Amino acid sequence: MKNSNVKKTKTLFQSLSFVVVTITLGVYSCRETEPEPLTATLPDLFAQKLEDTLQNRGVGYAFTIYEGTELKADGSGGFQSRMADPEGQKDFTPDTKLHIASMTKTITAMAFLKAASQKGLKTSDLIAPYLPTSWKLGAGIDKITFGDLLTHKSGIRGLGGSCLNGAYGENIYAGLKSLMALGVTSRGNYCYQNANFGLFRILIPRILGYAFTGNDATDDAQTQQRYLAFLQQEIFEKVGIQNAIASFPANNPTYTYNFPLTADQRGWNPGGFGLVLGAYGMYLTATEAGKIYASALSSGTNEVLTPALADSLIVKNLGCYKATSNLGTMVYHDGWWYEVLTPAGRGLRTIWVKFPNNLTCVLFVNALQYKNSSLIFPFNDGNIVGFVYNAYAKALQARGARVSAESVALSIEHPEPH
Repeated sequence: MKNSNVKKTKTLFQSLSFVVVTITLGVYSCRETEPEPLTATLPDLFAQKLEDTLQNRGVGYAFTIYEGTELKADGSGGFQSRMADPEGQKDFTPDTKLHIASMTKTITAMAFLKAASQKGLKTSDLIAPYLPTSWKLGAGIDKITFGDLLTHKSGIRGLGGSCLNGAYGENIYAGLKSLMALGVTSRGNYCYQNANFGLFRILIPRILGYAFTGNDATDDAQTQQRYLAFLQQEIFEKVGIQNAIASFPANNPTYTYNFPLTADQRGWNPGGFGLVLGAYGMYLTATEAGKIYASALSSGTNEVLTPALADSLIVKNLGCYKATSNLGTMVYHDGWWYEVLTPAGRGLRTIWVKFPNNLTCVLFVNALQYKNSSLIFPFNDGNIVGFVYNAYAKALQARGARVSAESVALSIEHPEPH
């Protein structure tokens, strides 16, 4: 999920709508490793393949791997803050909170499905009756459905009329109001926009019974509070997470950096996101995030979503994407955020991935690399989806699975950073 306040050009990915990424197994490891014993579990091997590249590179990172709803492996390294930062050097661990960026979109999709189930709504229902009555609705807004928002097919293209992701100012209450007044002309066409999910910060409280007052300041504050309270009650508490937040813990920020890191480089604090929750903004640890996505989407569980709602989310691509190969289909949502005030902005990259065999992986990295006019994941040519998949495929191979020693093709429909 990128912060595009002043970003004017597309990344090298954004000009593509569909690509096939060919991942060569055994290429990205940064050091020789001893062959793993065949008694090692798939999660342990998966973790080792991730560590082979991530460790000792100066980047702060953490990952967790769940089988069903049980944590099977985790790993971390680097620092959440460094010697040059005011807080001094602090280790990055699986319990370090980081802005999860657009991984939040999947949580918003979960929240809508739960609220809709409680109130008898469907993804095919129109959003207009649930928008503030004081808002002016432009042409085409009356045709948008909840499902359109959840799949980025609403026709919203931002105040600039382009398909570059909208700026922070478009996701505050006044910005969403302006977008609805602008109207849409291309409903049904995919266009990735944060506002599609930012609107749920307002829609979910209304679905649950909030009566708009017509006072923008009041309605803004109330919908923020009610949206976050619903997430806390219906999602976070179901897996034992208390006091979910939309900013770093007080006096304990996780900074982000440029890659490669230098000894004197100071980090950037992304700050708080209470005003724009919905599309991005939640702060979680890798352990907490793993609990949420594993519990919500693992077969046979219903801590967060019933199996029927989980199937609906995955089948309809609500707040998630799919990538396919001859190893099966994986479901995921990645995220990113970066500082735009320097030529090579300091940033972060996050992802959750659900694999076919009931494995769920979450990975956080607190650095981005500036390359070819783009800010990208520091490894695997910038492709975080392929990076996690590559580690998984190599783990299967180490367990004796019939995985090509040359390559495994991974098809990604929307490969741009989200």
